[in-house]
Amino acid sequence: MEKGEGKLNKQTFNIIGWILLLVMGVSWIVFGYSSWYLLLLPLSYISFSISDGSIKKLGKLSISQATLILFALAVSVGIVFGLIQLANYVINEKLHLTGVIKTVSQIIAIIISLYLLSLRLAALFIRYTVIQMLIKRKYCYTILCQNRAHICNKG
Repeated sequence: MEKGEGKLNKQTFNIIGWILLLVMGVSWIVFGYSSWYLLLLPLSYISFSISDGSIKKLGKLSISQATLILFALAVSVGIVFGLIQLANYVINEKLHLTGVIKTVSQIIAIIISLYLLSLRLAALFIRYTVIQMLIKRKYCYTILCQNRAHICNKG
């Protein structure tokens, strides 16, 4: 693969991500909230992850780490879905909001819910990345100490 070709692929996935977000935003404003947005948002996130190369880090995870992250994702998505439904109930049934105020309130509620989800998943991913890095560093340090002892014992 040539140098320009990789850059073109990154730009393509970046454009796809922005198109998905734009379509989601415009259709949300025109038609109101729909559960399809819960599918479009992760697709755009995956597209941006492919674009910046951060999705390659997932290939370095062990099976147990990947399973834990997927379980945390499923639980987090369930919690966010519950929060969105609760916000929708409060906005429609208790506050009886209509029009632009209702749409803005729904957008704010979903952004806050998704922000909390992304913070939790980022913290989980960073925790396991740091633990993996420390394990490798300790392993390398142990090998280095063993090599020094072996060299020192020879001399």
